[in-house]
Amino acid sequence: MPRPAPAADRAAGIVSFLTAHPSRGFTISELVEHLGMNLASAHATLAVLSDHGFVIRDPVHRTYTLGPALVATGFAALEQHRAVAAAIEQAELLAAELDREVGLTAVAGRDVIFLARRGPEPLAASIGYPGDRTPLLAPIGAVFMAWADDAAVDEWLARASLDAEAADSYRRVLDDIRARGYSVPMRPLGGAEMADAISHLRDDPAAPDAEQRLTDVLHELPELLLHFDDLTETDKILYKTVAAPIFDPIGRVLLSLSVTGPDHPVPVEDVLVLGRRLIRSAAAATREGRGRVPER
Repeated sequence: MPRPAPAADRAAGIVSFLTAHPSRGFTISELVEHLGMNLASAHATLAVLSDHGFVIRDPVHRTYTLGPALVATGFAALEQHRAVAAAIEQAELLAAELDREVGLTAVAGRDVIFLARRGPEPLAASIGYPGDRTPLLAPIGAVFMAWADDAAVDEWLARASLDAEAADSYRRVLDDIRARGYSVPMRPLGGAEMADAISHLRDDPAAPDAEQRLTDVLHELPELLLHFDDLTETDKILYKTVAAPIFDPIGRVLLSLSVTGPDHPVPVEDVLVLGRRLIRSAAAATREGRGRVPER
């Protein structure tokens, strides 16, 4: 196992934090407080990031924001990941066709990161904003875990501190997602309690209670992932999104393409129709990105 590199971890933490807060800058004291660093280490790390243009410092307000060099990094990443551009194109087509908010996410380490959104502006932040991160904590990220290996699924479930019964239930839901080709997170995942817990974790990722608060909220909420077993097509449900996977060349889930649900209950039949439509868009992005859909 590679040895930890604290300096690299600090640099990644600063860039990730600033990316998750694109509308404001932070002083070095604020970064130290939010990220749990000591002042000397933060100062040295910011100096290196500044020298490379990855962050810039406002000399008047003494705040740091993302630097222009990262724009070039982003364009280079798009060149290397054709599936992302293809997925954004599919998101634009879906948003125009359905008049719905469409989002694109990926796994970044132990988080799910929001990459892009298309469609009408939401009345409230429903599926995040580019750069926003959420821990890969069951049931969050189920569409990525449905095609993951057993070790990754076990880690995902263990991180959420689930008991054996809940873990088995989620494994059955992952089987259902893999069989259908899409997941259906339910509306409580977008509720006020979740938003507050995620906001706390985003703003103070080093806080010792941040992830535990989110875990506690997830345990308290009702059904979070739709399981179709006991439903008929005429039953009505209130769902958050429908999400389908986009695969990389070796059959791993690289991205998730999701469509936000309406603010009122709809028949299950409508969700099934949307799921099939979303699968077609995700498959098109997979092909364009030279990915491979694994056997279900």
